[in-house]
Amino acid sequence: MRPVYEALTDEKFKKQLQFHMPGHLRGRGFEGFDINPSMDVTELYETDDLHNPEGVIKKSLDNAARVFGADKAYYLVNGSTSGVLGMVLGFVKEGEKIICDRFCHKSFVSALALSGAVPVWVKPELSHDGTMWTGFKAEDIEKAMDENPDAKALYITAPNYFGMMGDVEAIARMAHERGMKLLVDGAHGAHYGMSDKLPPSLISLGADAVCMSLHKTLPSLTQTAILLTRGEHKSLETALKMVQTSSPSYIFTASCEYGVEFYEKCPREKWEELYSLVEKYFPEQIKEKGCKYKDFSRLNIRLKGNGYKVQEILREKYNIALECAYGGGVIAILTPFHTEEDIKRLKEAIVEADTEDGEDLRIIPFEAKMVKTPREAFFAEKKSVPLKEAVGKISKDGIMVYPPGVYQILPGEIITEEAAERIEELIKKGAEVPGVSESNCLIFE
Repeated sequence: MRPVYEALTDEKFKKQLQFHMPGHLRGRGFEGFDINPSMDVTELYETDDLHNPEGVIKKSLDNAARVFGADKAYYLVNGSTSGVLGMVLGFVKEGEKIICDRFCHKSFVSALALSGAVPVWVKPELSHDGTMWTGFKAEDIEKAMDENPDAKALYITAPNYFGMMGDVEAIARMAHERGMKLLVDGAHGAHYGMSDKLPPSLISLGADAVCMSLHKTLPSLTQTAILLTRGEHKSLETALKMVQTSSPSYIFTASCEYGVEFYEKCPREKWEELYSLVEKYFPEQIKEKGCKYKDFSRLNIRLKGNGYKVQEILREKYNIALECAYGGGVIAILTPFHTEEDIKRLKEAIVEADTEDGEDLRIIPFEAKMVKTPREAFFAEKKSVPLKEAVGKISKDGIMVYPPGVYQILPGEIITEEAAERIEELIKKGAEVPGVSESNCLIFE
């Protein structure tokens, strides 16, 4: 019995047109990278050790740092999640403050639970219709830093899930003026800097540490990422050894290396051609800004109807898989490996599928009172009750919509009546809300 293998080898599935991660686009991007089981080895004299690189891996990492313009580079075989965990554990101690992005990925909340760091939440700006968020205002970050001068670090998501980010350079400058480290979850921006049409490379904007998922937007295997730093930080290196497997995959490591090589050698014309196709078929994506930097290759396609329904129609009727739906729209990720025929097919399918008017369904996190830290919530006792009965109680595991993996209610926050009602509506409309069953049972303290 091999149901996973059977799903992967299903003929319809194999022919599905992909507009989601990973960035190698069902293998189209792997030219000259032949993967086979003979490459699956352990730490040997010839192969070096990811946790103590002195040979070929060190040589590869030094090259990666050069390519991206960093002082140090670390391959991550447990995804950007391990990079987020490593950054927080490496720079912030238990009880110390970290000023942070309230609309962060769930991995950062896990880092808070593991480290015991105390969050000071700051919210990014919302789009004009309130259905998604853009970048941070530098003045909002500055206010939080002025009110919390004892904070050790600042943590932001740049770019966010919608391919948007604010003035990271100004934020980095303000942090450094106050002696704080800037840590960046750049999971969705590994390709930045490959063209003038894209935002600049993230490490060039002044962060002290940036983790990026190579697999999301570059040709690299799922679960591969890289962490770049300015300066050398031994505490970070120690933390990375804790959160990554003690048996790192050499196939993943070689895949990281391939992604770095693609970043360096891919002709800029490839991205220019992709930009022209977006201009032709989705011109509104080029015009839409709302923040300092916008990634044209991540389409935020606004719809008349329910994004979850359109996503389902595209999958079932047109055999097209999108990255995400978010109520009032869908997200599609483009790569240099997509053809004009691919993008034309996406445009036509969306026009045909988006025929019903619907109400925008927000996935913006709620205003809620935090009465326990994520760490305290993680270790608290728990029980399960219907969602409606959880109103006024403290969330144990938090409530999120996935993707994008952003908490509607954080672990340790009070569950409000408004939150419970909107979560029920999200589930009815087709959103994935892990931990909340069809009978609307919720684990809480």
